[in-house]
Amino acid sequence: MKKGLVLAAACAAFLIVGLQSAAGAGPGNVTCTDFFAGTAYDLTVPADNFCELSGATITHDLIVESNAGVGTHDGVTVGHDAIGQTNAEFDTTQLTIGQDLITQTGASLHLGKNTTIGRDLVASQPGTVQTGNACVVECESGPVKVGRDVLINGSPALPFVFDGICDMTVGRDFRMTGRSVTLGFSIGDEEACAGNGEPPVTVGHDLVVTGNSALSGFFGPSSLDVGNNSVGHDLIFSGNTAVPGGYLEVSDNSVGHDAICTDNSPALSKDDPDDGPNLAGHNNSCG
Repeated sequence: MKKGLVLAAACAAFLIVGLQSAAGAGPGNVTCTDFFAGTAYDLTVPADNFCELSGATITHDLIVESNAGVGTHDGVTVGHDAIGQTNAEFDTTQLTIGQDLITQTGASLHLGKNTTIGRDLVASQPGTVQTGNACVVECESGPVKVGRDVLINGSPALPFVFDGICDMTVGRDFRMTGRSVTLGFSIGDEEACAGNGEPPVTVGHDLVVTGNSALSGFFGPSSLDVGNNSVGHDLIFSGNTAVPGGYLEVSDNSVGHDAICTDNSPALSKDDPDDGPNLAGHNNSCG
């Protein structure tokens, strides 16, 4: 009898522990190839698929595999990182990422209304990075916020490479380096941003644009434009080139410390008679 009571008590204790473990297990991993609006730990979009996220909660990582894409709207949250593999596509509105957005070669980033990245945006050899407007269910313009740094480096072997950066606030540094673009890029330039009803870019510390090349593409020679931005510390535009017929422009920026423009070919020029000088709190070699 005594042995039976001990066995019953042990079984009851095991059952209680099992119920507690199940209650505290948390969400599981999800693979999405169509639509998801629930809660997941890790959510993966497998290669060559697309997933629409509506109001979803991902407590850990969002992983978009090669040649796959994701569209977000209506308040999607990612607790940790969003990771894009080769040729991944992100079309985002109303998305909050707790830590980093990291992408590999050939990624396409269209970051629109109320996209917030808690730490860093790191895009290695992206096909395009465009901020301020994205089309998921519908096209929505609005602010994009990055808590620390934006690092965009290198270019893929693709025929159409372009960046358009508008309506973005960066907590620390914005660095665009080593890009070879066939359709050019603009960072906050009035013709690109204000023409679409979008404000330019605000950078808390340094805006660094170095070693980039504007090549010829489908529409002919391309250009690099940096204009109308607010930079807390230094603006550095150096070692950039454009093919004949293209141009390099740095104008109408407000810079807290130094505006440094050196070793660019051709020399800086303006594409609009309304483009004005840069204002710098200390040295200014950008005109």
